Amino acid sequence: MKKNKSVKQFLSDNWIALIPYVMLLIIIVVMGVLNSNTLNSNYLANKCDASLSLILVAIGQTFVLITGGFDLSVGGIICIVNCLMATRMTDSVGSMILWSVIGILIGILIGCFNGFVIERTGLQPFIVTLATQSVCMGTALLILKVDGGNVPITYMKAMLTRFGAIPISLIILIALLLIWIYFKKTKICMNIYAVGSNKKAANLNGVNVLKTTVVAYAISGGFAALSGLVRTAVVASGSPTAGGDFVMTSISAAVIGGTALTGGVGGIVGTIVGAFVLRYISDLLVFMEVSSYWSSLVQGIILILAVALSAYGTVRRKRKGGLS
Repeated sequence: MKKNKSVKQFLSDNWIALIPYVMLLIIIVVMGVLNSNTLNSNYLANKCDASLSLILVAIGQTFVLITGGFDLSVGGIICIVNCLMATRMTDSVGSMILWSVIGILIGILIGCFNGFVIERTGLQPFIVTLATQSVCMGTALLILKVDGGNVPITYMKAMLTRFGAIPISLIILIALLLIWIYFKKTKICMNIYAVGSNKKAANLNGVNVLKTTVVAYAISGGFAALSGLVRTAVVASGSPTAGGDFVMTSISAAVIGGTALTGGVGGIVGTIVGAFVLRYISDLLVFMEVSSYWSSLVQGIILILAVALSAYGTVRRKRKGGLS
């Protein structure tokens, strides 16, 4: 009897957080009914490879959203890294490592700049990161004016390696989840949540808000750069507009996964699920022979519902905490 009550209590307290998981399960089952090939290991491996770019940039975006901000510059960072890798990298291990490190450092530095300017000046994240996005997109165009470039086959093979039926993308996801288990217990991660929950209270409790904000945006920039590295291998070319679609989808994936736009709530597990939901929805519409134009509409509707649920969850938490 007590066990049944505890299960009911758990479902009552966490039903909103469980929605993206249930949604993903339903979509996978429906796709399996429409096409049984979507349940085989090869399709699932390809789906992991195709989703990794979005997952990485969405994970970075999650940290910024938890602080109560958002990062519009991630698309520009992806563009710069993608164009650099496609035009500067040669078919040697040294060159691949060098330009990968340079790309990641560029992303981190841009993120540090965003966080510093936002916290020091008090400007809205929308304004600062939109400006940075424009600069990044312009820089990408200077590096590569049209789609093209030359991505070494060795690099593509390395980034898309499979160990039997297991893609390296799945191994990366498992590694990220293990790192998250440790990282969420660290002081800097707890500070990120504290700043997002109540910046003034966090400051009064000794949290270095400037440092925390800079770290959150640096993480976002670094993960956007990693996304650019993966994107380069997947599309096998460079494009000055490669990251344009990732700005809104990264925010959507995080919000669908349970990260609150008001800050203080979220995590990368839900974000990963949210990213898969978006990717599977696109495939589902294809299997249902629905025009691709409907994809953005459906994703937009899901995002609106996710935001509404997030707002409801925020009000519910405040009422439980006696803050209403």
